[in-house]
Amino acid sequence: MWVCWQIATLSGIVLGSFVPEELGLKFAIPLTFIAIVVQDLKKLDHVIVMITCGLSSLLFFEAPFKSYIIISPIIALFVAALLLRLKK
Repeated sequence: MWVCWQIATLSGIVLGSFVPEELGLKFAIPLTFIAIVVQDLKKLDHVIVMITCGLSSLLFFEAPFKSYIIISPIIALFVAALLLRLKK
């Protein structure tokens, strides 16, 4: 585990130097989430839930107090629960 950690750190240092400074965290943070989500793209029900969450966040983007951040995952959770019930 330690060796993998060191290799990943070293590759991050080397590859990070190729990213322009003006991108900064606006580039790195979405990449982190994409890396987490990529494994779930193999399952159709997961893809449906992800698309639902993304579309509902776009739909409710103008909601007051930036509540779309809370509304869209709640809608996606309901869709996930519905898909689980339909699977059984």
